[in-house]
Amino acid sequence: MTRLLVASGLAAASLLAPSLLVSRAAAEGAPAPSPQAVREIEIVVDGGYKPSRIVVAEGERVRLKLIRRDYSPCSREIVFASLNIRRELPTDVPVVIDLPALSPGEVEFKCGMNMLRGVIVVEPRK
Repeated sequence: MTRLLVASGLAAASLLAPSLLVSRAAAEGAPAPSPQAVREIEIVVDGGYKPSRIVVAEGERVRLKLIRRDYSPCSREIVFASLNIRRELPTDVPVVIDLPALSPGEVEFKCGMNMLRGVIVVEPRK
């Protein structure tokens, strides 16, 4: 009878061990999937930024996709001074900028010559 109990205990342990190891590995090293999707916003640069005013929620994951149609030197780069982001914008080549989580307020963006301007309005979460 004792041998039967030991054998059944070993069998149960061998069935549970792999799932325990997987759960432990997931808890220790694997990043948890993010429940919030990334919001992609396209900005066309052509004599200005279109749209020039963007509204997002606090902490929202935002990816900007900029497409420069303008050939003027002014639109050659975009600068988010408060975020320490500066990117060259080649003509007709999409440029992607993933923004960090933003706090409520306004984030200005400008061309390198400070002539074209836009703003991201970050509203508090409700």
